[in-house]
Amino acid sequence: MGTRWWERLWRRHAHITTPLRERGLECDVEFGLSAYVVRVSLPDDSYLIISPPQEPSSDRPLGDPEGWIVTREHPDDQALFEVLYDSAPSNVAGAPERPEACHGGSAQHLIEAIDHRLAQLGLLPHPVSHERPRHVHPARPTRAGGPAQPRHIR
Repeated sequence: MGTRWWERLWRRHAHITTPLRERGLECDVEFGLSAYVVRVSLPDDSYLIISPPQEPSSDRPLGDPEGWIVTREHPDDQALFEVLYDSAPSNVAGAPERPEACHGGSAQHLIEAIDHRLAQLGLLPHPVSHERPRHVHPARPTRAGGPAQPRHIR
């Protein structure tokens, strides 16, 4: 994997990783079942997986899916599995509509839902300012102290 490829991949997910990194959360981009996902390490050793719908695969650009699914898991406690957010369109006829499905691929609603749940759990390292800056510079990967190279999960 070339550095330029990794930088492009990181930039395509910066609208998700930048606000989370501003909150003091460590983020990485990894390959999930069939798409790239953002993995967020939490202070209690659990983690979030932020992903587009894994099946069926989408023709949409990386980092801009038709919806997001966020789960919280813990490597040592398989009982801890929680769906925090699911804005993916339902492809099951007659399935109940999820409230966040109307937000589709909106990163703003995704981040707000994560903020809300992590605040409830006391897992936000830095307080969240709800004032929106006019322009946020995306995080840039660096060799020292930057995000790890992508890896395959599950």
